[in-house]
Amino acid sequence: MRQPSMPIRSPFESSIAKPGQGTVVLSLLPPANPTLTTLTYKYPLKLVPRAPGFVPSPEPSALSDSCPSRPIHLYLLTYGGGLLPGDHIEVSITLDAKTRMVVTTPQGSTKIFKTDPNNSDNSPNVIKGHRKQMPVNEHLSDMSKQTLDVRIGRQAALCYLPDPSVPFQHSRYSQVQTFTVDATAKGDERSSLCVLDWVTQGRTSRGEDWNFRFWRGRNEVWATDEKTGKSRLLLRDSVILDDETEDSEDDDLDEDHRGTDSHSGRVDTPPPQAGLAPMNVLQERTRPHGVVGTLILSGPVFDSLGSFLINQFASQPRIGSRNWSAATPSSVPEPSLSTKGNVTWTAARVRAGFVLVKFGAKDFETAKHWLGGLLREEGSVIREFGEEALFCL
Repeated sequence: MRQPSMPIRSPFESSIAKPGQGTVVLSLLPPANPTLTTLTYKYPLKLVPRAPGFVPSPEPSALSDSCPSRPIHLYLLTYGGGLLPGDHIEVSITLDAKTRMVVTTPQGSTKIFKTDPNNSDNSPNVIKGHRKQMPVNEHLSDMSKQTLDVRIGRQAALCYLPDPSVPFQHSRYSQVQTFTVDATAKGDERSSLCVLDWVTQGRTSRGEDWNFRFWRGRNEVWATDEKTGKSRLLLRDSVILDDETEDSEDDDLDEDHRGTDSHSGRVDTPPPQAGLAPMNVLQERTRPHGVVGTLILSGPVFDSLGSFLINQFASQPRIGSRNWSAATPSSVPEPSLSTKGNVTWTAARVRAGFVLVKFGAKDFETAKHWLGGLLREEGSVIREFGEEALFCL
């Protein structure tokens, strides 16, 4: 039998070359049916879509071609309920014009497992808990990474409200989230996004209190003109939580190489006294908070929510705002939800109309109740995306 000159390509071959990579494309098919035209992922990443029965009600004055489409829910999770050392997750999401998507995470899927190198003589030099055996490299192989790239078309909206990251003790994690909008869209045709990025102190039930090695997160919003290909940075927000132990280790290594050279110009630091625990830099910088986070709002869908948060922050009591010399003290308004709870927060309208909210709370439940209460009180997220969009709050 004659053999074919070229092997026949299997129709069941995976379309993704790299593990942990996923691609999602949401399109609006005629007449107005939101459909996932592309949905691919590979272990250890898993993407679970869901089309709820919720349909946003249009405004009475809205035209038929501007009615909001039904939102699609997408759950991001990994096998094992978290990120193991060395896991690299890359997710690309494209929202075509007039589509809406809610991206969230199942409960407990944002854990970042710790790194525990095993260097015993009777076992191979690998990282415990890693999905595959690989050489130990404390700067590269044991870091968990996640990259999210979202492109939002005209009149499209993204609601990204995940669970907070829970970094375990001695863990390393880095994430970059990039959101691209249409630079030529104006007014109500602009893209809309609501992004929540927050991190906790760790597993409080096991006594962890900001004991991870480092957690780095960066959120960027770009405006791109498809015709010219030019891009413009609208917003960049970075959070770096580093215990600086690697810097101290590098300093000790340099000191060993230099020996006892008295001409190095370095002032020796006295060793810590016996019986005293070393200072935790992260605890000192985040005290008294157990959760810190950022909320980013932009676009016509979330304009009312942004204005609501700005007004709530402006109504907070200020030092020196009351005139104590007045004969009749001004009436004190009833405290709102924004003033209740042990939460420190700020809100500001920044470049390109973005509303940026920074907050810190004593624990996860306090932050969840505070932020979820504000979003439910304002009501636009539930009205546009349904109650399930606040699943993590």
